[in-house]
Amino acid sequence: METVTHRAKWVVITPKEIIENGYVTVTNGRISASGHGRGPKSTQVKDHGAGILMPPLVNAHTHLDLTRLKGSIPPQNGFLSWVRAVIAGKAALTEGEILAGIFEGQQLLHQSGCALAADHRSFPFQTPSPGNPAIHVFHEYLGTVFPRAVPGDNGVSFSLAAHAPHTTAPTLIQELKQWCKNRNLVFSIHAAESPEEVEFISRGTGKWADFLESREISFQGWGLPAPSPVRYLDRLGVLDGRTLAVHLVQADKTDLQILARKGVRLCLCPRSNRNLLDQLPDVRLMVELGLRPALGTDSLASVSSLDLLDEMRFLAQEVPGLSPFEIIAMGTVNGAWALGSEENTGTLEQGKQGKMLFLPVDGVNSEAVILRVLSGDLKASAEWVL
Repeated sequence: METVTHRAKWVVITPKEIIENGYVTVTNGRISASGHGRGPKSTQVKDHGAGILMPPLVNAHTHLDLTRLKGSIPPQNGFLSWVRAVIAGKAALTEGEILAGIFEGQQLLHQSGCALAADHRSFPFQTPSPGNPAIHVFHEYLGTVFPRAVPGDNGVSFSLAAHAPHTTAPTLIQELKQWCKNRNLVFSIHAAESPEEVEFISRGTGKWADFLESREISFQGWGLPAPSPVRYLDRLGVLDGRTLAVHLVQADKTDLQILARKGVRLCLCPRSNRNLLDQLPDVRLMVELGLRPALGTDSLASVSSLDLLDEMRFLAQEVPGLSPFEIIAMGTVNGAWALGSEENTGTLEQGKQGKMLFLPVDGVNSEAVILRVLSGDLKASAEWVL
């Protein structure tokens, strides 16, 4: 039995329990104890000194099949223009380039301290994923037809996703949700991301309607208009505690109250939202309503990195008054919960995976240390502690 005790000046057991002069003991790859002091006697002790041990990051929303589009699509030329550019850019990639991009993206995630990531993937469905980081694949569908055969897991954790309410027929959204519900899996969907989506859902017309018609996609019979994308999904009966809604930039207070009442899991991608829309979701209101947002980077077609620390630091800078401890939660335990993996990662509590990060930062108290972690001026990289 291999046992190692890691010590540091600061240890983030959970975002609500940050200990000065703490330890984490790992036995056979799992945390066997953590807390204040020097810890139990171990066969090996590693004292990391001044700095902070914290849980690894959870990136709750990515599109790794778009990795090779990095830097090729100018931001802020309008959401619909970006969508057209992504479709054209991906169509120009070979299968080998897409696969290479997926593996490259996974390496970038691991290098940035990510232990678990959710990858919305429309191609290729059955690509094996190496263990670092662990990948939960959401097989993503749009259009009108439920797949005749859902891909097997191929050794990879997976479930299903509908792309969005403005790209996916309501019957298909319901069928995908039901498939996940029958297996107690998390179902994911983009929602309330862009003004074009809101216009389409609330009026049944507009730029997005024209775009669908230009691609010969009929949306007759979709039950439009509806008050908002969130209320549309609520009407379809797909909002519950095993649904993960992504983006929600356009969600208003009524929408967020519905999501809170239904216990829906959320993932926000603020850097992508800023780049594509010059907007951000109402994060403070989400937290006030008791929602637990996770964070995702989205794809390299809309952001410059897959580093979730960049996402967390951006949020700290752009949303003043948001608790730094809340931001740490968004990047760790909230993401684990959003993906249904809270028993395995997200904190440094007993029973969790024995993976953690070390950052060489210090401060006079726990809040000062966390603020240093989230400082845009501090470019300290997270180091893996295994």
